[in-house]
Amino acid sequence: MKKGILSFSLAAVLLISACKGKNKEEQNNTTVTEQSPAPAAPVEVAGDEQLRQGVKDATKDFPDVQATVNNGEVTLTGTIRRDRLPTLMQSIQSLQPRKVNNQLTVQP
Repeated sequence: MKKGILSFSLAAVLLISACKGKNKEEQNNTTVTEQSPAPAAPVEVAGDEQLRQGVKDATKDFPDVQATVNNGEVTLTGTIRRDRLPTLMQSIQSLQPRKVNNQLTVQP
């Protein structure tokens, strides 16, 4: 009787082990389809006249800052306090210029 129970137990363990291994093989053989990322939306560059008006509005609170626009590029000159620089740069970047040439002198 002990031999029968031992044989049955051994058979059950082997059967369970075989099933577990089969599931791993099936999982490893699963085909994964990769999706290509969606194409990035093109960046819209503002026209010079529209950009000039936006830059004029963005710099109105910064009397020591001068800005020029040429071919979608904004060039900033003059002086600005360090704590006010991020505000100005965010305003200018929101206008979506092609490039910002920051030639500002930063004061503490």
